[in-house]
Amino acid sequence: MLNRVNLNSWEYKTTNHYFDYLDFHDCCVEEIKVEKDMAIFEFEFVYISKIHPLNPYKVAKATDRCKLTFKGVTMIKLIIHFDDGIDKEVPIVELEEMEFLTFSQSSIRNNFIFEMFGTDWKTKQFCSIKLKANNFTLEWNRFTEDAWYV
Repeated sequence: MLNRVNLNSWEYKTTNHYFDYLDFHDCCVEEIKVEKDMAIFEFEFVYISKIHPLNPYKVAKATDRCKLTFKGVTMIKLIIHFDDGIDKEVPIVELEEMEFLTFSQSSIRNNFIFEMFGTDWKTKQFCSIKLKANNFTLEWNRFTEDAWYV
């Protein structure tokens, strides 16, 4: 689903159906909220491919602040991977900030498994998030500068 109307004060809205046109590498999650069957990740920015249908530019662009909302969440796990080889599962809301290194999506029946790997800024350790949900939407208001890889 694509939408370019102003819903809930967001100018642009896309879904995980366009996952391959989104790039989260080096993007920072600034806040995570969990409400009922939703998980909301607020980012400083993300990158939108030049071939994403909503990108009017001839190059990949960064967005301004944006919101990634997972809907129909049935499982969410945050694992901190410590240097001593010990992995510790902690509540997702304890994650203060995270810089994404990788983000993948795979389908399983009528749902998706989303796996994120990155750095937890509080512990300075690698961490991973595994989330099962129906889908996600990404919302933002403006395209800003060119993506770092342009």
